[in-house]
Amino acid sequence: MNLSHIRALVTRPEPQAQALTEAIREAGGLAWPLPMLGINALAETQAMRDCLLMLDQFDHVIVTSRPAARLGVELIERYWPQLPVHCQWFAIGSSTAAELEQFDIRAQYSETGVDSEALLTLEAFSNVQDKKVLILKGVGGREVLEGQLSRSGASVHTMDVYQRSCPTYERNAVVKKLESHSINVILCGSGETLTNLGYYLPMSYRADYRLLVPSERVARQAHSLGFQQVTNTCGASNEMMLPALEAIPT
Repeated sequence: MNLSHIRALVTRPEPQAQALTEAIREAGGLAWPLPMLGINALAETQAMRDCLLMLDQFDHVIVTSRPAARLGVELIERYWPQLPVHCQWFAIGSSTAAELEQFDIRAQYSETGVDSEALLTLEAFSNVQDKKVLILKGVGGREVLEGQLSRSGASVHTMDVYQRSCPTYERNAVVKKLESHSINVILCGSGETLTNLGYYLPMSYRADYRLLVPSERVARQAHSLGFQQVTNTCGASNEMMLPALEAIPT
């Protein structure tokens, strides 16, 4: 892989931002991290403990993101040194599944998309009547997933394990980064990351930069925000982002 023509701004949250930055540099490109999303773990509550203690009663555990995987499993391991054997684990996207793999958890995921709708096309969700489902997620996310499962007859519990935030920078921090490094592509891993990027990047700059996003939904959001050179990489993992970077014309 040769990314010598790439000068990228990486807006993913840490630690993913640094990992992707290093991968681009190893392939001959230039990259600078400027996370547009903060991930703040929530303090453990009694409600969380009650949910964790009944983990063995769930049929399916759905993990919505890499932070949910890392923080959720760290909480679970306080109470379950060995996971209940009958629980089936699912991840939204291959990168979330890879994060779970670090904890020796094999999770199923859709290979056709990185959103709730894609996950629900899996055979395991064709009949969830009377199934008990736990969703590990961040505050305010995945209402569509919870709603569709509930309407299909599942008993759904959610556990928020982190809160997202918009990092605080100087108002012109993004513009300074773009101009000082002659950046030609911006990598964005989620809709909320894109929203925060829009807060810092004036409208007049958006048409000038190629933007890589992980899904068609985020691509539509990008166009609505004034970005014109938008590439859907069909996933937020490094394995999806890097080949998309290589394909960018020199």
